Amino acid sequence: MHPLTTSAVGLDHAMAVASDALHRVPAYGTHARECGYTHSGAITPAEFVALPVTTKKGYLRRHEIPQLMWDGDIARADTWSSTSGSTGQPTFFPRDPAAINDAIHFYGQIFDDCFEVGERSVLLVVCFAMGTWIGGTYSHQAGDGLHRRGYRVSVTTPGIDVAAAATNIKELGPQYEKVVVAGYPPLVKDVLDQMADAALAQDISILLAGEGVTEEWRDHLLERIGRSDRPERVCLIYGTAEVGVMGHESPVTVSVRRAARADLALRAELFPQATTLPTFVEVDPARRYAEVDGEGYLLFTIDGALPLIRYRINDKGDVLTGARLRQILVAHGHDGLADRVDPEGCFVVLTGRPDVSTTFYSSNIYPSQLAPAFDSPAVARLVTGRFRADGSPGGDHRPVLRVAVELAAGVHTAPPGLVDDLTVLCQNTLLRTNDEYRALHAQRGADRTAPRVTLHPHGTGLFRVGPKHKYTGEVK
Repeated sequence: MHPLTTSAVGLDHAMAVASDALHRVPAYGTHARECGYTHSGAITPAEFVALPVTTKKGYLRRHEIPQLMWDGDIARADTWSSTSGSTGQPTFFPRDPAAINDAIHFYGQIFDDCFEVGERSVLLVVCFAMGTWIGGTYSHQAGDGLHRRGYRVSVTTPGIDVAAAATNIKELGPQYEKVVVAGYPPLVKDVLDQMADAALAQDISILLAGEGVTEEWRDHLLERIGRSDRPERVCLIYGTAEVGVMGHESPVTVSVRRAARADLALRAELFPQATTLPTFVEVDPARRYAEVDGEGYLLFTIDGALPLIRYRINDKGDVLTGARLRQILVAHGHDGLADRVDPEGCFVVLTGRPDVSTTFYSSNIYPSQLAPAFDSPAVARLVTGRFRADGSPGGDHRPVLRVAVELAAGVHTAPPGLVDDLTVLCQNTLLRTNDEYRALHAQRGADRTAPRVTLHPHGTGLFRVGPKHKYTGEVK
């Protein structure tokens, strides 16, 4: 069990949102009473942590949408987005003007701190899926909002059409001083891998969301855009359909994560629960108040058209104050890096979702534990990084760990030995990142536990272009 982790930074705002929600959000008042919470006055810190946790299943899906919104008024919604349905049926979430202002604020921070746009002209190429999924419309609204606030930003929205995105960058990009490509990591890699060196010579920055990336993957993209000395030029957003941006990487978090890659003692103290290097982002506690419950799940309290009070999004992780992060860095000899950390800042470690995995024998295999295999320099240009894992029984009724892998665009014939190379990479990666798999391997041997890798042409079958790829599920 984890101890409950809360932070004083941002707590006053979170308590005010919760207090208002008890009286003005019909579903939340009902939920609190049903869970035995009867306090009706001003909320103290002790009373805040006694508030019941809310979840998608136990709260959002038990009530009609208007009852989840301020004053029961559905017309407070400015726009609607839905989840991708990667863990079940899609759920719809509203955004109001305050949420859009938050989006503009966060994108402005990234453009200023990571991409250093200043007064330069910028083409924002949105490669997230357009439609009801949040990534595309949210990014478009954020870019448009930056333009209205005086940033010299123009937005183009090819969505998940890889060829159109590459054309936009090639034809429109040179007219601007900077280009920002925003999209899901595998799709952005597809776009860059299909572009000629001349187009990649532009001043390009990468904005990502939807899934985590390894530092080796970041290195690959930095090499492609010629920015190996500026790792923050590849910036990852921790985002959700519920509210959009929860947090995002900053120059400090990228530097800390890369330091932890090289310094194993630092890594062990910063990320003790992680088997792979986790996503590490900075959050604004006045907009996204974060806690960790006793089971290690992240809880967020966020104002919006549909306010969320101590909402468990089913992501596991940790919360670090800036003061605590500075202490850890100093203790491990990273004084210069510690000096860059705001002691009033707040940082979130994201170790993954326990509800997104496949089972192989009794071992839970998570996508993040396999992903580093496909970032190896030996195969990174031959595959997209998209895969699907399936541990269901084979014809002899014994479990088989099938791993379907998508070939990169332009790789029509796989080089001899690629399947064998990927099999070894997958097995070695799991042996390093998954304790259950390591024990299973020792008990049953390499032959019985070796992944069965199959290669699939780009954009076909399991890898047809869609709003968001599923990394676990049936592999035929």
